[in-house]
Amino acid sequence: MGAELIALICEGGAEKAILTLLLDNDKLKYTWNDLLKSQLFDERSASKFADKHLGMDMSKKVHIIRVLDSRKEKFKLARQYQQKVSRIDNLYTRPEIEVLYLINEDKYDDFERQKNIEKKPSLYISKTLHIRDAKKPYIVTAYWSDRVDELVAAIKEYATRSSDDIDQTLAALLK
Repeated sequence: MGAELIALICEGGAEKAILTLLLDNDKLKYTWNDLLKSQLFDERSASKFADKHLGMDMSKKVHIIRVLDSRKEKFKLARQYQQKVSRIDNLYTRPEIEVLYLINEDKYDDFERQKNIEKKPSLYISKTLHIRDAKKPYIVTAYWSDRVDELVAAIKEYATRSSDDIDQTLAALLK
């Protein structure tokens, strides 16, 4: 265990399913034991997260890492919780988490060419790859559970294609 606890906050179920697979397969810089309460969180509100998880006495500071696709979401902790947190980082999954499927199936460039027709990756994936509800946690888990190394490769490729710096993508969490 490190000098601080890690609080991984996931925007949605797909992100949570992906991080669970990566943690279970030892692909992240962190282990379940490094995580605050040894779990992933989905509270997007700073006040709800703090009230539920930062109210207890802790011997270590918490490094909060938020996995989300919106740059507009604010996460401002109340003053009484700020001293318990070492820092807050945001990792972005933009344009959408479905891009990982497209990269893995070598369809990303085709999707980009057809973007004016199929504006959303989810619609393209449904029609082309026949994967419906691609962001449902059980679909994410079913698709990636036997392809964890491919998932890691897709995340790394996604980071190179993202407009965000690599340290602001899921790739920043990988070993």
